[in-house]
Amino acid sequence: MGFEKVRFRPAYFPYTEMSVEPEIYFEEKGEWMELGGAGIFRPEVTVPLMGFECPVLAWGLGLDRVVALKLGLNDIRDLYISDLKWLRESKV
Repeated sequence: MGFEKVRFRPAYFPYTEMSVEPEIYFEEKGEWMELGGAGIFRPEVTVPLMGFECPVLAWGLGLDRVVALKLGLNDIRDLYISDLKWLRESKV
């Protein structure tokens, strides 16, 4: 995705074990930002669904954080409002 500094931190997610959070460094803000989460689903999650035990990977990207940064939003929840006026006036 073109990021120069990327790191992976150990994390906790209730349905995965070993879990990790990828983070990217934003030079403009001088801080690290979480970009998503990943891990291996715990057997108590997968066995009831599949009937047998096997490792299942889980991951998800938090691209909403990058979009909020690009749009200059201070609150990420603004991306999820149902304000049609804001949507029409926002430049993408």
